[in-house]
Amino acid sequence: MRIRQLMHSDLLTRVKWVNDRRVHESMHFDVPITLEGTKKWFNGIVGNASRADMAFEDKGELCAMGGFTSIAEDAELYIFVSPDCQGKGLGKIATSLLCEYGFYNLQLKSIYLFTNGDNFAAQKTYEALGFKLNSIVNNCAKNGKGDVVNRLKYILCPDDFSPSDKPFLRLDECHFNGFKFKVVRDDIFPFIGGGSKARKAVEYERFLKENSYNAVVTCGGVQSNHNRAIALMAARNGWICHLCVQGDVERFNSEKGNALLNRLCGAEIELVKPENTSESMDKAMERLKTEGYNPYYIHGGGHDLPGGTSFVKAIAELKRQCDKKNYKPDYIFHASGTGSTQAGIVVGLERVGWGDVNVIGISVARQHERGKKVIAEFANMLGLYYGINKDFFDDIIFCTDYLCGGYEQYNPEMESYLLQAMKETGLIFDTTYSGKGFYGMMDYIDKMNLQDKNILFWHTGGIMNIMK
Repeated sequence: MRIRQLMHSDLLTRVKWVNDRRVHESMHFDVPITLEGTKKWFNGIVGNASRADMAFEDKGELCAMGGFTSIAEDAELYIFVSPDCQGKGLGKIATSLLCEYGFYNLQLKSIYLFTNGDNFAAQKTYEALGFKLNSIVNNCAKNGKGDVVNRLKYILCPDDFSPSDKPFLRLDECHFNGFKFKVVRDDIFPFIGGGSKARKAVEYERFLKENSYNAVVTCGGVQSNHNRAIALMAARNGWICHLCVQGDVERFNSEKGNALLNRLCGAEIELVKPENTSESMDKAMERLKTEGYNPYYIHGGGHDLPGGTSFVKAIAELKRQCDKKNYKPDYIFHASGTGSTQAGIVVGLERVGWGDVNVIGISVARQHERGKKVIAEFANMLGLYYGINKDFFDDIIFCTDYLCGGYEQYNPEMESYLLQAMKETGLIFDTTYSGKGFYGMMDYIDKMNLQDKNILFWHTGGIMNIMK
């Protein structure tokens, strides 16, 4: 489901819904309403900072409307679902998205709402999201049947908010070389092999189901974590997965780790030269379409909207946990590849009011100019999706000092350092992704004298890369 601003083109549908008994009997609208009156209302609220009126789309179709009124430090929430979509669980998802928008985009301190005392389904939904009953006004409202009922007021605070799709996120504390820092443990993400690519794959899974796709085409290297996560995700749903693997046949068939899992999970494997990847993926898409499938083209590394939104959501969960510990990072370090992870983190931080946190992406492959440009462009696109109209170029810190020659390259010093780090921390580091990021972070901290700062390392995984 997607949340967006209410538009003029939605008004005819709004009139139809509000005039339907299944909507107005619990919303206390004065009906009937007219299109002319609704247009006048809409023109009057444009630019009004005291309210935010939104629309919700499910599979590209308008399914609900809602928003906030009396916006200050808190605001009143209202929401109603299309009469034809009621009873399908969409109200809970839309309400969750609206609360996220209120807390993270509008920076509300609390959200409140009113509902009839006999509207038990609505009460169950609100309470599942964390709303708590605040007060009851007896015999002050009428329901759709004309009966006098109680009016209930519910309030939701950020600490109590439990989103309908709250992502898994484990935050640990770590000590190494006398230095203390926190670690986001995506290396033990509990689905389809773990790692940041598994986090993205879970979001792709939701997106693909919502839009009725039944096949995917994607690409990556012989030991691509992305390919492994997407292939396993497709396998557990019974979907066709075509992998364009950039490498030679002998290496792919002999190595273990991600390559072995890709061989075992039933994915279609096509070995390609890097320069032929795009052509091969296009051909695979056309073939699957002619065979009657509805395939989705996934860019390498998860460099699509679902890949980015997975980390925007993860940042919201990170802030929730950090707020409970009265902790805020000054710097977040991670291994940066195609850039969707870094873009998602940066946009997520802006969305939750932590735009001043420095995000340092340690490049695992790309040179500075291209790497930063790609990340900034993706962050700008992702920001607009969340209603953030900002150029993120200056927020992208992309460090290429630890490439050691490029992708999958490392030096003896890095290898020795990571072996010692594993022995002392129990964290597992590979030399391609997370290990390169960790090594770069520790050296960066020393060079920039950041030992007194709150440092967070986002461990993106990589255990499969040391088992090849």
